[in-house]
Amino acid sequence: MTRKTLVALAATMALALPTMASAGSNNLDVVVDGRTGAETRSVAVSLADLNLASANGMRRADYRLIRASKQVCGYVSGSILPVTNDYRVCYDDAIGGARSDLNELAQRQG
Repeated sequence: MTRKTLVALAATMALALPTMASAGSNNLDVVVDGRTGAETRSVAVSLADLNLASANGMRRADYRLIRASKQVCGYVSGSILPVTNDYRVCYDDAIGGARSDLNELAQRQG
């Protein structure tokens, strides 16, 4: 395998692992979807270990959703050069949908 193929495989596994880990979860996952152009990427974020009834739990959950939103929209290694309008739209949609799902989970858990 070439180095390029290995990098692509590693990236695919990094995106797939959270989804595989959530297969037996207890419905405390938020799926973050990012759409850039014709491509849609998704990642499942587990919140099962957090108490969503507490302010600290909600802050930690929001931090995880921010990271996942950046990831699915193409934020790589701490930066996206340049920050494009497509990235901003993708991120705003991804974090908006994820936060909506988080609020629903928090209401059900609380």
